[in-house]
Amino acid sequence: MKVFVAGGTGFVGRHLVRSLLEKGHEVFLGVRNISKAYELFGDKVKAQEVDFSDRKAVSELLKTVLPDAVINLIGILYEEKSKGITFEKVHYLYTVNLADASEEVGVKKFLQMSALGTDDLAPSRYHQTKRWAEKHLEGSKLDYAIFRPSIIIGPEQKLFPDMDKITRIIPIVALPGGGSYLFQPVDVRDVVEAFVKTLEGNISRRILHLCGPERVSFKKLLQDIFSFWNRKVLLIPLPKRIMFMTGKIAEALLEPPPFSSDQILMMWKDNVCERNDLNEVIGRDPISYEESLRWALENYSKGYTIG
Repeated sequence: MKVFVAGGTGFVGRHLVRSLLEKGHEVFLGVRNISKAYELFGDKVKAQEVDFSDRKAVSELLKTVLPDAVINLIGILYEEKSKGITFEKVHYLYTVNLADASEEVGVKKFLQMSALGTDDLAPSRYHQTKRWAEKHLEGSKLDYAIFRPSIIIGPEQKLFPDMDKITRIIPIVALPGGGSYLFQPVDVRDVVEAFVKTLEGNISRRILHLCGPERVSFKKLLQDIFSFWNRKVLLIPLPKRIMFMTGKIAEALLEPPPFSSDQILMMWKDNVCERNDLNEVIGRDPISYEESLRWALENYSKGYTIG
């Protein structure tokens, strides 16, 4: 199958592209940085630079490639407005352009990376724009599948370098709301398998919630990370309201900020699955939290595919 991947050089993308290649699929990447694509995958993929905000350019590229399937993994955690990088542009406009172009060329399947917590009532701009993208797909004629994972664990998880750099200098971390906010961490290898099996299978026009087997508080997750590193770090609970205002100040002073006010709003409810579709999709029990975190941190320490 010829598969077009947007966001193929990112965290999940690099694992997914390798899996697709191992399965014998032909992979074409739409990228911002073509050299990065070839550094990661060599001549096993074809790649072309494209501006996903340019509707005509996206359409022309897909007409040239004529893929059987399109996978959209593009997303951001914070905005960089001076560079024109906004949630609305990256999450919504890029998806609209990709989906509409896919419909034009007769793409057989469209797979979309969304996020757990995405909801019509979500207060964060991150989740709102993810939901707009979902709705556009739901209103299309495409055979789509939308994936909503909880926090994804793997060597490239951005939380690891962020915490590593900060606590090497100042071994203190603030915990929004005391760190009681719950995740249900899911291994990147399970997420990749869910994408591949959905691509090759019969799941159609569904939103799939992807969670690991264990619910873990933000405080415990950090404690487990620092314990693995044998690092003593003071965890200080702070009200979310104070963290939100601190994020606003950080955004005004730094770009990108160390954390944003929108990330605090993302904690509007626990990031756990009320309905977990992972077992159904991959056909087995997911990788345990302990095994996933150990594997991810061991390989993070080795510099595994970081960059």
